Amino acid sequence: ILSAPKILQLTFVNKIISLFKDPLTLLLSVPNRLASAIPPSLLALPEGSVDIKIINAMLWTPDQVRINVSFGLNASVSGSFRLLSPFVLQGFTCTSVQKMTPDKVTGLIRAVRPRLGLPKVVLKESQLTCMYNLVRNSLTENFLDYPSDMLLFFETQNIQKDRCRSYFSALGAADFSVASGILRKGPQLFTEATTCLGLTGLSLSRDAVEVLGNMVCTLDRSYIENSDPFILEKLKACKDLSDGQVAAVETLLLSGETTAKRNFLKTFMPNLRKLKTQKIKLKNLFRQIIPIVAKRAAGCTEGNISQVIISDPAFPFGYDETQFDLCLDIPVLRDNLNTICQKVDDDEFQKVILKKLSLAYPSGVPDQAVQMLGSVSRVATLEDISKWSITKVDTLSALFSADDGSWETEKSKEIIEQYLRTSGNSLGPTELTIIGSNLCSLNASRLKTISPLSILLVLPANVASCSTEQKTVLYETSSNAFLVYRPSFIDYYNLMKPYLGTDGTLSIL
Repeated sequence: ILSAPKILQLTFVNKIISLFKDPLTLLLSVPNRLASAIPPSLLALPEGSVDIKIINAMLWTPDQVRINVSFGLNASVSGSFRLLSPFVLQGFTCTSVQKMTPDKVTGLIRAVRPRLGLPKVVLKESQLTCMYNLVRNSLTENFLDYPSDMLLFFETQNIQKDRCRSYFSALGAADFSVASGILRKGPQLFTEATTCLGLTGLSLSRDAVEVLGNMVCTLDRSYIENSDPFILEKLKACKDLSDGQVAAVETLLLSGETTAKRNFLKTFMPNLRKLKTQKIKLKNLFRQIIPIVAKRAAGCTEGNISQVIISDPAFPFGYDETQFDLCLDIPVLRDNLNTICQKVDDDEFQKVILKKLSLAYPSGVPDQAVQMLGSVSRVATLEDISKWSITKVDTLSALFSADDGSWETEKSKEIIEQYLRTSGNSLGPTELTIIGSNLCSLNASRLKTISPLSILLVLPANVASCSTEQKTVLYETSSNAFLVYRPSFIDYYNLMKPYLGTDGTLSIL
């Protein structure tokens, strides 16, 4: 079950929930690696009621940890924070450390640093700035004592000149996307880095690129184009690339031989997918690299697409959209649909896939094939969607995978409504968890069919895009669902928070 698709894991956990009502028994029954599927409403536990060793062994989401601070950080006030897992440490809040001594706070912050063999503790900007403010008056210049992301908020003017290289070297491991764009941390810190490292002009040496590390993800086109080619290796770690950066990568690639370009793409594109880079960025990069103007041809001239060609990590490099269409036979597409959909990011190429898929299944695309579409599904028209079979919850789960990009409202609504047309299907907790923020594409009348029990057992969704009418419906249902938690204001507030209006129209009072 641990290697099963997400929907099967979710169904498995929901079955356990239906069998065990006692929270402690539930925690002991759910596999550690599936803990993220437990609804936060079932985690509002009294402080000290669960052994921290049990909590520490489970893989939590930040929302789960924050729902009850005591089951995470407060449980270790008397112990060593180094023993806490990254999944518990990500629940850090200023509130959770109010009762800690300064030494304990310092120990907690040091525990957040990267540890060999463990995932990174992922923290938001508000958590990092809180950490910094807690220790800003007792900072040392041993920069490896602090989480690299926290270094983004250091006051660099206070760093001794002979220690600045050490600072920027440690900062190079940070995720620069954590900081709000309005702060312009990337440009600001790069200016200071050029002074520290004695950099002039637009050309960055290999040594400079090595020191800057992830800061290269913030550089503009002119620096990327004129720097040591090693910068391409560093760019592989970037979660996001601007249009200008994509164009710069293209320039560097085009300056080399076609073989070099192919070899680069074999690692670069798969790595970007692994980092869950936004699909729109992958599309833009692909369009920059592949010829924009398709070559006219009476037939396939680049070679028929076979399973061997599809398995090449650089696929579909070498084909423009016309050749992709002419060289991809329907039987090959049908037999390799999953792999092709995973590797093709360009809108026009994806439209070719959908066109051929409709020819492969003239009476309607079956659930099994729809489940393989991935980001290809996002370029489908309403007419395309109307020809899909969406009868299984597995299909719904595949279509609403956040990794494949967002949905237009009308398309999202059509998918959900089409699923609900199948007898026995409803908006239960599993479906609501899958749909997430796409819930806001439904009419208020449809939202009223959601039961309080479903809200109680669902993983919270971001409903910020919902209309006031939709939020009111969800608020009323969730208020009934969490009524049992009302005696504890903190628990009740944390559970209701996803359904409260940011404009003050809804209140828990």
